[in-house]
Amino acid sequence: MFSSGCILLFTTFAFLSTAYRYDPAYEDYNLNQNKTAIDPLDYSGEWTGHDYTTSPSNWRFPFYTLFLDRFVNGDPTNDNSNGTAFEHDLNSNQMRHGGDLQGLVDTLDYIKGMGVKVCVALQEIVRTDTDQSQGLYIAGSPFINQPWGYDSYSPLDLSILDPHFGHIAMWRTAIDEIHSRGMYVVLDNTFATMGDLIGFEGYLNTTTPFSLKEHKVQWKSDRHYWDFDYGNTYNKACDYPAFWNETGYPVDKYVTEQMNGCYDSDFDQYGDTEAFGVFPDWRRELSKFASVQDRLREWHPSVREKIENFYCMAIAQLDVDGFRYDKATQSTVEAMGYMNAAMRTCARRYGKENFFLPGEITGGNDFASVFLGRGRQPDQLPENVTQAVSLSNNSADSYFIRDLGYEGLDSGAFHYTTYRSLTRFLGMDGNLEVSSDR
Repeated sequence: MFSSGCILLFTTFAFLSTAYRYDPAYEDYNLNQNKTAIDPLDYSGEWTGHDYTTSPSNWRFPFYTLFLDRFVNGDPTNDNSNGTAFEHDLNSNQMRHGGDLQGLVDTLDYIKGMGVKVCVALQEIVRTDTDQSQGLYIAGSPFINQPWGYDSYSPLDLSILDPHFGHIAMWRTAIDEIHSRGMYVVLDNTFATMGDLIGFEGYLNTTTPFSLKEHKVQWKSDRHYWDFDYGNTYNKACDYPAFWNETGYPVDKYVTEQMNGCYDSDFDQYGDTEAFGVFPDWRRELSKFASVQDRLREWHPSVREKIENFYCMAIAQLDVDGFRYDKATQSTVEAMGYMNAAMRTCARRYGKENFFLPGEITGGNDFASVFLGRGRQPDQLPENVTQAVSLSNNSADSYFIRDLGYEGLDSGAFHYTTYRSLTRFLGMDGNLEVSSDR
């Protein structure tokens, strides 16, 4: 469906910069309803005539997690939406199986019934209110992905919904059905990573060495991003964010002294770093993820503001209740604080006073503490137990890294320290070890 035309395939930057962004042919999937907008900051759209669902006062309740493609195929007509070879193959664990929103709606009573009955003991332990709420976390980005990206973690356009799952009306039907059952829905937010459309010059078929001087890049094919461009003009001055290492303290001075410039790009062009292993986390915050996902320069305000507008449109158009950040600690924490402030401000416009923003934590606990709430370093511990138990988000600034209102994650949603503890306890093999893990 989106293999050509106004959505993805353009070959010159001049055309991209002056293109007529809205195309009524894709109205059913395009969250942007501003027909005259060209700049992404002018994109807008709302669910008109809709009563938005307010946030729960307490998010401590059971969550059910699912990948739409691997769930229930309620509408087989969208299985081959891209029209590509081997796009849909039930005999492969690498291709799409066809699950979609219609299949989710058809199964909501099963999910609701299972959650209340099986998890009632957990509810009694952790909940402070009396309702029987549940959360539904739909894993993977809802936006259009690369044709064979069934897990949906490689979005190509943050304003176009993936037709494999359903159009805007189907999303709204599904979310209305979820809310009508006393359930809340959290979507994935990839924040700093996109698809795999950009290649490093000289390293198109091999791993690209990491370099703080960055590499020049090029498009891998005639498929380009609409709203983000790369740049190969080097600026000697570049305003870098703060970085922390695995100990929970800022990175050493010898590292920051090398951060003297960057390309005029919407993307980080520093090369590749393995997703796990012995490399420092600050490198992962700048590298192309696992060599397969382009990393947005989300720490640059002009890039972050576009991302903020895209995800605010998702709140306004779909009435979602929260975002779970994928690879949360592999993005820069200052940018996440600004992003979260924008998301909470946007959500409040629609009556959501407690918008939920958890995230995936891949590092150890010392590093994770930098990303949770206002952020804490090991030298910011309270002096005694009494102070510790009375500490709140409004406590003295000396206990935190960031200012009030620019919090990071509300909680961990897949904390790898817990995962690694379970694998060790069960005697399982794994390659996800990190330093300072406890």
